[in-house]
Amino acid sequence: MKKALVAIDQSDISKSLISYSFRYAKQIGIDHLDFIHVMTYKDMTVPGYVDYSAHLDEEKVHQEMERIVLEGKADSGIDSVPYELIMTGGTPYAEIVETAEKNKYELILIGHRGLSNLERFFIGSVAAKVVRYAPCDVLVHRPREE
Repeated sequence: MKKALVAIDQSDISKSLISYSFRYAKQIGIDHLDFIHVMTYKDMTVPGYVDYSAHLDEEKVHQEMERIVLEGKADSGIDSVPYELIMTGGTPYAEIVETAEKNKYELILIGHRGLSNLERFFIGSVAAKVVRYAPCDVLVHRPREE
């Protein structure tokens, strides 16, 4: 069974990644997608990022993430790829890598936020750290400009 882990948050890039993940899974024959959302409970200073989890309880965050995944699935037009939503807390890159190791995923899909070199230097990049430490292949999704 081929399975992939898709790292998501509430960003527009993640919304694009969800839709892409369903289409990609269908195209290459991935049998199952697991979407992982890591709640950090801290303010993020990344431009364009809003961490809602600091202000909402876990059940509301879970409901919001389910809604985002369902919207992405609908946008993809793919109904035949089963999925689950994994909610966890901690350091995003570490939780993603640990989950991938523990569950033996063949692929991780993650969005690229497009940080400047200065921003990346000071706060790091979750995608870059996942690529560095992942136990499997990583696909970094950059949505096309419309």
